[in-house]
Amino acid sequence: MVPGLKILSSAQSKQCDLFTLQQEPITGTDLMERASARLYQHITNYFGKNAVYHIVCGPGNNGGDGLCIAALMAERKIKVRCSVFAGEKSPSPEMQFRLNLPNTFKNTAISICNTAAELQFQPHEIIIDSLFGTGIHSPLQGLWADIIQRISQSGCAIASIDVPSGLLTETPQNNAPFVQANHTFTIQHPKPAFFYPENRIAFSVVDAGIRSDSVVSSDFYLDSGQPAVRVAIQQWLPHRPHFGHKGTFGHTLLIGGNEGMSGAIALSAKSCFNAGSGLTTVWAPPSAQIYLGQQPSVMHKTAGLHLPIPPEINLHRFNSIAIGPGLGNNPQTSALLNELLSTLHQPLILDADALNILASDKDWLNRIPKGSLLTPHPKEFERLFGRTENGAQKLELLRQKCTELGVFILAKDNYSALCSPNGSIIFNGTGDHKMARGGSGDKLTGTIAGLFAQNQDMLKAATCAMFYCGEGGLVI
Repeated sequence: MVPGLKILSSAQSKQCDLFTLQQEPITGTDLMERASARLYQHITNYFGKNAVYHIVCGPGNNGGDGLCIAALMAERKIKVRCSVFAGEKSPSPEMQFRLNLPNTFKNTAISICNTAAELQFQPHEIIIDSLFGTGIHSPLQGLWADIIQRISQSGCAIASIDVPSGLLTETPQNNAPFVQANHTFTIQHPKPAFFYPENRIAFSVVDAGIRSDSVVSSDFYLDSGQPAVRVAIQQWLPHRPHFGHKGTFGHTLLIGGNEGMSGAIALSAKSCFNAGSGLTTVWAPPSAQIYLGQQPSVMHKTAGLHLPIPPEINLHRFNSIAIGPGLGNNPQTSALLNELLSTLHQPLILDADALNILASDKDWLNRIPKGSLLTPHPKEFERLFGRTENGAQKLELLRQKCTELGVFILAKDNYSALCSPNGSIIFNGTGDHKMARGGSGDKLTGTIAGLFAQNQDMLKAATCAMFYCGEGGLVI
């Protein structure tokens, strides 16, 4: 079982809501109140209880959530006011129920608005966008587009409930307007469009007790804020018997570190050792010794990165082989990679210049051993597989290439996407801007190689590596 939260479409989310209503059983109004209570906790923990809130509500259940949250804030003497818009839409039953409740308006300034011009913000207010949820399938226009523009251009801090209003959750946005929220508090499950880089969605998941047993998903999100996810991913780390020894935990070969780039292979080697590889060997030129000498636990096979392969490097004795960090892209390293692809049938881990060499001759992609892992950053992905117009297209291409080639691809980004040969994707939630610096990818490659040496399971090795490297590293 994948240790992550299911990523669900709007139709699947609605199915989960109905399933929860049937199984508990519980009314729609009660479910809204439960979700809103948990949203209230997350919002006030994030922005504080001394903040001043302005909740902008639409006519549907998302607007009902906003009114529930406003009532909870007012009960606790938190300063809050609401602007409610219906437009030409009739309120949902749950929204109408909230509007009819006398205590909805108690201690809460609620304005029923008809035009965007009526929406006035104070600079110190926190705007809570509660206009629309996942039910939007086409771009918002007219009144709703005007409201979105007014919110986004307010200059205030903005939080969205479930999804930023106007966001098309399963299709490319194509310049359709949506609220530019600083943070989104999404209910129970992430939405597909959160992982399209161009949308730039920062979010956290609010557990509202909605059951997802009835739906099947091929995509998952590793949310470090969910205790169950953290426990599950710990179980994917290699088992290390109490009476194991260095021969028990595999032998890794790292290939790279050409002159001028020796630090890359040294970073990989250190991370491989920290990930628990029983033995770690580096094949790198003599110039790398100045860096590798600082890693006394790592063996250095001193040889140029070219053919012939030195006789002391028996490729078939290694449990895990990674090539690329600091490799260099030249005729000698190209010939070396060509020989490895021709000689080896075990899964390989290919990174950095190994990917750039593959990109120069796409026919080589079909010779990569099945079950191998490629770890491209965005530009490397583009060089390998071509340019895409948006995040949805990129994910479609990612699935296509993994299934065609029978390999794993870890497409690195803010939400790195690990795709399996069956097309299933695991998105990582621990990476951030701190990893946007040279060397982060080298550490990731070394960690994956070290884990794979121990468990011979590429999915588990790459999943654990991207999760823990996003948190700063892994030491076993």
